Amino acid sequence: MIAAAFGCDGLDPAVVLAAFGLDGPATSMTAVGGAWSNRVFRLEANGGVFAVKQMRNPWRIPRWEKWLAEAWAFELCGIEAGIAAPQPVANPVTGGCLAWVRLGGTQPVPVRVHRWVSGIPLGAGVVDLQIARWAGQALATMHGLQVRPLDRSLFPLPNTDNADRWPELTKAAYRSGADWAGLMAAAGPSVSVIAELVKSDGHRPGEEVMSHGDVDQKNIVATRRGPVLCDWDVAHPVVPRRELADVAMSMGCWRDIGVAREVVRAYRAHGGDDAQIAPTDLGQPMMSGVDWIAMNADRALGQWPASAAEVAQARSLLPGLLAALPGEVASALRITALLRI
Repeated sequence: MIAAAFGCDGLDPAVVLAAFGLDGPATSMTAVGGAWSNRVFRLEANGGVFAVKQMRNPWRIPRWEKWLAEAWAFELCGIEAGIAAPQPVANPVTGGCLAWVRLGGTQPVPVRVHRWVSGIPLGAGVVDLQIARWAGQALATMHGLQVRPLDRSLFPLPNTDNADRWPELTKAAYRSGADWAGLMAAAGPSVSVIAELVKSDGHRPGEEVMSHGDVDQKNIVATRRGPVLCDWDVAHPVVPRRELADVAMSMGCWRDIGVAREVVRAYRAHGGDDAQIAPTDLGQPMMSGVDWIAMNADRALGQWPASAAEVAQARSLLPGLLAALPGEVASALRITALLRI
């Protein structure tokens, strides 16, 4: 009844406060959004304001909790190194980031809590030069920590699995009568190019360091004190120049090269590697984009467990994601010249 009164879909704020050793009582708890991997609530209690994140494992990874534990350890390292991020609240019993709380009368669900950050989430468009410089500096700081994963086997290896099954996925889209089936077919050659870039550069474990792994507009909040980097839950090992190339192009939405170059310039000015960026460096980041498209296609086609809302979201996302691929691949093939400083 408490959860229902607060309008938080069965997540009891009193139970959350107790799990994280926070003082109550709760005065409000409201849903504020979320993503495919979580649901987020704003919780006010005893003068404090918190972001409560109900975690999900949409990838269905068996050792997801151990991945999250490594990501949490790196999150703490990043904050200690000076990267502005929401202050996490640890589970006082385990010292980890998760607590399992009951959702109504169902099985317990994993929850994280952070201190609330007041600010404005960045929109999906091209960032300004100040944000671009901040992104480059943040990447240089994270890469400079030289944190290696304790257990590399927790994290996926570079692969082209979804590129390899692209023809099959395209046929399934046509069979279902999906209005984006033609875009799937048109994107096929671009997906093949991405797969070749991945295969030609392969896995470079000796060069990998832990990093945030998802630095883009959706995970940055603009505050009075400057940008704040959120959502460290998928932190994983990266080859630094691959993440740099990806973030630079993402900050410029793959069209504003001036912004992309500013990310690279700031990265190098703050001690980041000055190695030349090659097309192959974008292979693995772009394959992650192909994986995201494939997951949404599977959801839209009923081949992946999803709620009605997730199916609707997938269908709305796919046309734009697919239409953007050929242009992004064309830019990737020219990346050395585009990002030359």
